[in-house]
Amino acid sequence: MTTYYKIRNKYDRDKFHKGGMYEQWSKTGKVWTTLGALRSFLTSTLKNEYRSTQINKWEIIELEISETATRQVHELIKPEQLIKLLTK
Repeated sequence: MTTYYKIRNKYDRDKFHKGGMYEQWSKTGKVWTTLGALRSFLTSTLKNEYRSTQINKWEIIELEISETATRQVHELIKPEQLIKLLTK
C-alpha cells in the first residue's frame, strides 16, 4: 500500500490545492508522493507572509492506494487503434 498526500480546502471540500506559489484550486489538485515533499511545500508556504495567512483553510488528506489488478497494455487500447498501430 502506498500513501499519497493532497491539500484540500476546508470550506470547499471539492477543491484541492494545485501546488506552486499561487493560491490555485481545482477538482484534482496536486498529489505529493512523499511526506517530505509535502513538508517542504508547507515550509516554503509558511515563509511567505501572504501565503502563510491562507494555510488556515487547508487540511491534509492521506490517500492510500493499493494494487488491485494487473492488465496488459493491449487490453486498454481499442482494437481498431491497436490494428492501426501494428500495421504501420
